[in-house]
Amino acid sequence: MYRRLPDDIRRYDQELLHDGPSCKVSLFHVTDALRIGNTEVLSGGAILWYLFPGRPYEIAAVYDGAGRRLGYYTNFIRLPLIEGNRWDLTDLYLDVWQAPGEPAVLLDEQDLAEAVEAGTLEQDEARAVEAEADAVVRASRAGRWPPRLVREYPLEDVPALRLRRDEPGTYFANLIVSRLIAFGIYALGAVSVTSLAFASLTDAFHGDRAGLISWASVVAVEFLVLFGLSLAGRLPATRRPKREEILTEKILFVGALIAGLAVFLYPDSGLWRGGLMGIYGALAVFLAVFAAARLRYERKFPTLAVTGVVVCLAALAVLI
Repeated sequence: MYRRLPDDIRRYDQELLHDGPSCKVSLFHVTDALRIGNTEVLSGGAILWYLFPGRPYEIAAVYDGAGRRLGYYTNFIRLPLIEGNRWDLTDLYLDVWQAPGEPAVLLDEQDLAEAVEAGTLEQDEARAVEAEADAVVRASRAGRWPPRLVREYPLEDVPALRLRRDEPGTYFANLIVSRLIAFGIYALGAVSVTSLAFASLTDAFHGDRAGLISWASVVAVEFLVLFGLSLAGRLPATRRPKREEILTEKILFVGALIAGLAVFLYPDSGLWRGGLMGIYGALAVFLAVFAAARLRYERKFPTLAVTGVVVCLAALAVLI
């Protein structure tokens, strides 16, 4: 329910994508052309709204029908009243519009002045919203607005937000697994480059103990840095999973079962150990991640994931 004082009340239906205590993200599909900020959004466009309980503003990321971002819109409001699926917002006139590559623009100052003059809004509340708007304009011009959370969840992440909303255990398991895989790839590249450099410039691999210790120290630091960056999603290939791209515990379980049966049918450690120890170890880790995530976020016992871990451990025991 959107109120513009004194008595203009409108209702909007939006899809709730994320319902966090500090930020709520919803999606509004534009079916009739509307004006927001300094631009007109035609039918087929979309608006991602970011509502912050306890904050006197909401932020919109505005997109056209082709998914291009038209700008960010900060709308100043009274503290929102949230009761279940109903949100009551009261507009306080001032807005800030940020088009890509252009400076922030403060809007509707005249509307605010007229509301104060008419007695619709108290002078103290008007001064407070002017101070908030001024702070946002300064932050925008300094490159610090909108908040990072808004910038990190663009329209292309709507499928990921839906997956997180509907299947949180699967979402977080895929997030962790994909970042572990990315870490492994980056770590392999880092070790290769570092080893090549040490082999070319030192005798670390030809009896130079100090050089070998230096190589190991550099590799350890690289591993720590890359592991942290990968799990934080700060490297390429560590984006959020979408439903059509995800692994499931069923896929991993079937893979573990087939691989495990191969080991039990042909328990020749010399044949299997070299190529498959790493595969079984990785499958065990990934299935353990799925088990923990499903149990933590969905409160369901992950039967397939736990069974898959047991199969992998049993296969590893046979090989060892």
